[in-house]
Amino acid sequence: MAATQPYLILDDNEGDPIYGEGFTIDLVDFEPEAGSPRAADSPPESDLEDAASIKLPEVFIDSYSLDDNKVIKLGDTVELLDLTRSFRKMQSGDFFRIQAIIKNLETDVVYLRGFRMLRIKYLGPLFDWRFNELAMVLRINEGDQRPLLVAGLEDIEIKDDLCNIWRRRQCVFTHKPCPPPGCGDPIMIKVPRNLTQQEIKLLLFEDGVLTCRSIYVQYINARNQKPYSGIVRHLYAREVNELKSSTDELPPFFPEVSNASQLDDDDDDCVVVLKHSIRGRRESLLDVEILEAPPRRIKEGPLTFADGFCGAGGASQGAVQAGFLVRWGFDKDDLAIEAYELNHPGALAFKMDAHDFPPCNIGKAFLRVDVLHLSPPCCYWSPAHTHNGRNDQANYEAIFTIEEILKQVKPRVVTLEQTFGLMTHSQHRKNFLKLLNDIGRAGYNLRYKMQDLSELGLAQKRKRLIIIAARRGTPLPPFPKATRGPQGSNLKPFTTIADALQPLTRIGSQAFNDVYHQPRPFRTPRPRYSSHTQLRGCITTGGTTSCHPSGLRNFTVRELSFLQGFPRMYYFTGTKTEASKQVGNAFPPIVAEQIYRTIAKTLEAFDEGVIGAEDDLDNLDELINRHDEIVEISDDDGIVEISDDE
Repeated sequence: MAATQPYLILDDNEGDPIYGEGFTIDLVDFEPEAGSPRAADSPPESDLEDAASIKLPEVFIDSYSLDDNKVIKLGDTVELLDLTRSFRKMQSGDFFRIQAIIKNLETDVVYLRGFRMLRIKYLGPLFDWRFNELAMVLRINEGDQRPLLVAGLEDIEIKDDLCNIWRRRQCVFTHKPCPPPGCGDPIMIKVPRNLTQQEIKLLLFEDGVLTCRSIYVQYINARNQKPYSGIVRHLYAREVNELKSSTDELPPFFPEVSNASQLDDDDDDCVVVLKHSIRGRRESLLDVEILEAPPRRIKEGPLTFADGFCGAGGASQGAVQAGFLVRWGFDKDDLAIEAYELNHPGALAFKMDAHDFPPCNIGKAFLRVDVLHLSPPCCYWSPAHTHNGRNDQANYEAIFTIEEILKQVKPRVVTLEQTFGLMTHSQHRKNFLKLLNDIGRAGYNLRYKMQDLSELGLAQKRKRLIIIAARRGTPLPPFPKATRGPQGSNLKPFTTIADALQPLTRIGSQAFNDVYHQPRPFRTPRPRYSSHTQLRGCITTGGTTSCHPSGLRNFTVRELSFLQGFPRMYYFTGTKTEASKQVGNAFPPIVAEQIYRTIAKTLEAFDEGVIGAEDDLDNLDELINRHDEIVEISDDDGIVEISDDE
């Protein structure tokens, strides 16, 4: 036999770039292709295999023959035809994992129920590009509490006249991370010798095995059908088991040509070496520690907390109120870090730029905390940013320090707070997706949400982007449930200006001893308004556009701090203008407290064995309460279970 010819196929390029300077893929406005109105029909909560519920005249069928005599069946992955790109080389349509085939006996209409998947290169910078790798994309209505693989089922009508089902493909589902470049054994496959390297690559693109290890969930707002929250994470092991079929017995890391075993071993073959690399990101990932079954924390004292870009310490104050021990914080602003030290004397305060993190002479063991908060400057990303500022470049670059900070600290959970403009404004969306990718690259699953902070007790309608991420192997905490709402919502009423300022009213004239509470009357009074309403507009670094309800003056710095949810004795530093900036930059403690209480509840339940690393926690309280209803009493004869109902 003649010597074989080796080819090295790197997976860092599936064709022309999908995004560049003119990138306009809008994931907020993303609409599935080849969809059906049936996608809105939600099956009842049950096991995945029972999720596709139907009623007569609809029936399940095991398989279906397409016009070209190709047969598709349950568990198959099919490639959908997309006329906008399928006729270009190295471009493809979406993919669909078939969980059920359903036929209407009256109309003879046949449709598939299952999960849509996209090549990750079509999702912009949300994922690192890898050859023949897919991500599952699920669109779920906001408030749907069912498991993701039930709520995310989608229906596609088979249209033989349009040939929307192109062909079957082989897809491997795995919960394991892709090994870093240069790690793992390459897969050797055989292809005809007379093919060029580009032809071999095209062959693998069109016929090679696909891999899916990631899931991207978009929660759809019922009012405008846009997603303002979502989840980006690896598939869980239990989900992979649910998705497995008899055709999935292949190595989980690397693609392999689907018909390689059918090629004759003769002189017309050559050997192709498949190796993984990451486009534009060739640094080693070996420092990312992925824990599939991490040891549970031995409870010795309170959960620990640290605060990056801490400012005066609003997030840290919320963490203290939630029972955390604050270990350290950093910020490059002199006055802000001075205020942080005054309010959190037990924590180390580092005056430094994020690019210089970690601080010198501080061991990694001290930096390790249970929860890390990061609030990089938001001015550049804000909808209110309408002209260039002198700090724009520094503020732009700060957000891209997140990945390295996470790799250094390795917290169990990380939270981020930013202006919602980073997510919703088209000119910033690439950077938003890149931020999510950076968090994932550091070894974290995440959820994000555009949150109205007034629903969590703030006296102003303030919309912020909140991200909660958990290190893989740690359960992903949910967002706290809304505690405030409009009349008829069965929630407490929204916090009003009068409610927020009540601590100041109680102390009467003593309040004027505070240097930051020195009211200055207007020369010309403005119209009065009720203090039993929410603040109009938001508090920013320059204060607020709303005057005091009396119409006689502006709010003082101390009043602004109450409206931001700070306690009465909180310290600020510098002039009134500088103190006002510290207030406006802060993550409101009253909101942070609720987020960190939910995170603490999650971590403690996990450490105590009440929940698992892969549990869906949208109903966290229900899971904990269900566990608490059973009291286990151990005796010599075994364990006796006593229910509270008895």
